[in-house]
Amino acid sequence: MLVLALVGVRPLARGHARLTRALLGSSAVEQLAERVEVLAQTRAGALDAHGAELARIERDLHDGTQARLVAIAVRLGIVKQELAGDQGSVARLIREAHDGAEAAMRELRAIIRTMYPPVLTDLGLAGAIHALAAQSPVPTRIELGELGTPPAAVEAAAYFAISEALANVARHSQAGAATVSVWQSDGWLRAIITDDGCGGADRSRGSGLTGIQQRVAALDGTVHIDSPPGGPTSITVELPCGS
Repeated sequence: MLVLALVGVRPLARGHARLTRALLGSSAVEQLAERVEVLAQTRAGALDAHGAELARIERDLHDGTQARLVAIAVRLGIVKQELAGDQGSVARLIREAHDGAEAAMRELRAIIRTMYPPVLTDLGLAGAIHALAAQSPVPTRIELGELGTPPAAVEAAAYFAISEALANVARHSQAGAATVSVWQSDGWLRAIITDDGCGGADRSRGSGLTGIQQRVAALDGTVHIDSPPGGPTSITVELPCGS
């Protein structure tokens, strides 16, 4: 009887051990899931704050520094016209100052555009994408799904990726048409840019596609390029929007 009892205890003990491991494992998984959720929320908040700060800096530069540079350039331009026939040192300095102010404005505008595109502030992501299509020399169809309200940094990354992809289409693809599809689902903003051109796109041969990859990767996104020789080319961009 004792032997039978001991024999019966062993399977029971093993069962308790398996149950304990299962319970502990389940708890650990739940804790990990909760931690991941907290990190995702924190990251989403950081993205929102980062995007908002970029937008604020863009507004400050546009409305403050750039406006003052424009005023200086205008005044110098007036003086430059008044001294148009004067070849003296003062006139030369005025001309140099005017040219320098205009160069500074061009550089400042370029910096502003790379930080947070003003068109996103003015038109939103959907309007900005339509504006890119309207500016493209290659006829471009836009297909927009539900976009939601992604963080500003994600919107900017998507905008720059689409802009660069369409620029590559115009420069290299010999395409007759392109399509841009953008939507948000399951916490991801997705954009697919396709063209009917010659294909053969390779990120290792130019900075454009590499720039897209780097900008998207900085936000833990992914870029997939499918571009066989002879085409068509498809660039898929996926950006996490947080939770």
